[in-house]
Amino acid sequence: MKKFVLFLAILVLASSFSCAKSKNEAKSADNSPVLARVGDKAITKAMFDDELNALPPQIRDYFLKQGGSQAFLNEIINKELLYQEAVKEGIDNDQRLQKAVEDYKKITMVKLLLHKKIESSPTVSDAEVQKYYDDHKNDFKMKGPGKTAKVVPFDTIKPLLRQRMIAAKQEQAFSDYVNTLKKTTKVDIDEQAVKALNEAAPAMGNTPVEK
Repeated sequence: MKKFVLFLAILVLASSFSCAKSKNEAKSADNSPVLARVGDKAITKAMFDDELNALPPQIRDYFLKQGGSQAFLNEIINKELLYQEAVKEGIDNDQRLQKAVEDYKKITMVKLLLHKKIESSPTVSDAEVQKYYDDHKNDFKMKGPGKTAKVVPFDTIKPLLRQRMIAAKQEQAFSDYVNTLKKTTKVDIDEQAVKALNEAAPAMGNTPVEK
């Protein structure tokens, strides 16, 4: 079961392969050695590195510690085998796939937009962090030996405070940005339709739980 979950992680998170090459090629268009072939599909060292680097550190470390590069290459081969079989079965023409692709495209575009407009913009200076710490010292007290409350040292909590302050700025920037868009783009809400929707939907928290 654990192995299957890891395979799904690779399937979802790793980058897709490049175009297939002929069997007589020693190297692919990315100019890296061919590690394996699945049908007429070449799996190159560059593809292997891209797939590996796309994984979360924990999963990447698991493969390198448990089975090394060979184990991870086997998972890439498995994914390619299944992909080629899915094409043979006509899954690439399934309407559910088209919708999933469109949904993924939309989500990715929104993420890139927010990164461009919000995530990369907020900064918090050392002076801001220090001021916040000084103004909220009572919030950072911890009971030590003898139940004496002591304030957590600034240097200890500084990274966490900076992270929280950046997150707060991002949240405010997001709210301001969306409100700006609403002022420049007409948004009409059918209140009657929303009311009917709410009346038709079961009350939150009152849905029976199956036993």
